Amino acid sequence: MSEAAPATSPAPRTTTDPERAAPMFNLSRSQEIVWLHEELFPESRAYNFTASLDLRGPLDEPALRQSLATVLARHEAFRLELDPEGFPPQQRVNDGCAPRYRTVDLTGGDDHEAAFEELWREQHDEPFDTAEAPMVRWSLIRLAEDHHRLLHTEHHLVHDGWSFGLVLRDLFTTYRALAQGVPADLPEPRSYAEHVRESAAAEARPGHQDEALAYWRDTLDGAAFDLPLPGLTDPGRVRDVPHGDQLRQLLAPELAERLRAAARRDGHTPFSVLLTLFAELLRRRSGRSDLVIGSAVGNRPPGFQECVGMFVNTIPLRLRLRSDDSALTAVDEVTEVLIRSLPHQGVPVQRLAHELGEHSGTGLDNPLFQVMFSAHDAPIPHVEGLDLEVSVHEAFNTGTSRFDLDVVLVPDSRRTVNSRTGPGGMLLIWDFATDLYDSPRIAELQRQFTALLEAYLADSTTGLAALTAAADG
Repeated sequence: MSEAAPATSPAPRTTTDPERAAPMFNLSRSQEIVWLHEELFPESRAYNFTASLDLRGPLDEPALRQSLATVLARHEAFRLELDPEGFPPQQRVNDGCAPRYRTVDLTGGDDHEAAFEELWREQHDEPFDTAEAPMVRWSLIRLAEDHHRLLHTEHHLVHDGWSFGLVLRDLFTTYRALAQGVPADLPEPRSYAEHVRESAAAEARPGHQDEALAYWRDTLDGAAFDLPLPGLTDPGRVRDVPHGDQLRQLLAPELAERLRAAARRDGHTPFSVLLTLFAELLRRRSGRSDLVIGSAVGNRPPGFQECVGMFVNTIPLRLRLRSDDSALTAVDEVTEVLIRSLPHQGVPVQRLAHELGEHSGTGLDNPLFQVMFSAHDAPIPHVEGLDLEVSVHEAFNTGTSRFDLDVVLVPDSRRTVNSRTGPGGMLLIWDFATDLYDSPRIAELQRQFTALLEAYLADSTTGLAALTAAADG
């Protein structure tokens, strides 16, 4: 294995002079949650995000490196650094930082995949010094003459799923432009600092979010925020530290197409159907028909679609299921909950918990929910005219889980930057706390979930209890 330019080489600092330093500003509400988790669990890597870009074809490495530098220069969120003296800290943009980039040659080894796994784990597990920009690093790994992998790791203080799509688009649009000798045509991104300042100004206005808070108070009145799942975990097991594991579940293209068609027919989305079936699975396990399930939402204000940064909020969805209702009626009602709730997604979850008088004793989870079901529906961009085939693998198993159970739907399993043909499957990523659950029990839950979906697609007028019986069979 040969290597150059270590990934952790320190970036140059050019803002040490107080007279020339960039202005400081507060963390956003979304960043505050990430920062608090890091303070409580400094050994956790739950908020390090790593993706692997598989590159097949003749690679122009200097052009790739220049394109990464362009991404860093375009998006100031990657150049953010925190002031470690503050509590909570403030942040600033360091315009003098250089890319963290290294190259590794694995062509001389016998087991490329084992060596690659060691590299990605090493890169993912290395902590970021949040006081030292940039909070992103890259490793280009050579597996063969025409086969490379680019490892991309960034901190969730500066990233969300939508942002990653912007990075891919900017990276490969710039790479193609350099290969063709033409300027890259990219929209101008807005400043993340501007977003933080606008949000802070809005929060300072009297009555800000009063209507949304009133909605949540009314919706969650009398709700139980714990969600025990007997049979999945052994008595006496408690969550101590955020240890976790991950199982992936692929819904084949044929099954995914049937789901998409049924959702269109009934005026739903695949997400609302799957959320309902997931809630039904939990209803059977918990014995409760009144459930609070968390869901991550994009929460980007208008005008910031081109901005890289952390915008995500989580909201508590209160779902009431009645076993004698048809499955279709249940999906109708869950869809209605989503329609009513999403306009109020801007209330920071930590403020909502405070307003409701709920406080987390451990900091391990959100006090309003321990189980999550979300969609990672940010599109992978299509960039035509590349001499490379580019496929994307995201959401590596980090060995941690921020919640007891956290399921993420990827609506199209075809994660490629090039053109796609034929229908795509769907991917469900199940992260779970290993202090509570083990892989065989989560795998059984996945099997039952697929059985519920098959039963629903066979006859959505079936009652929920009958769907559950089909899953048990």
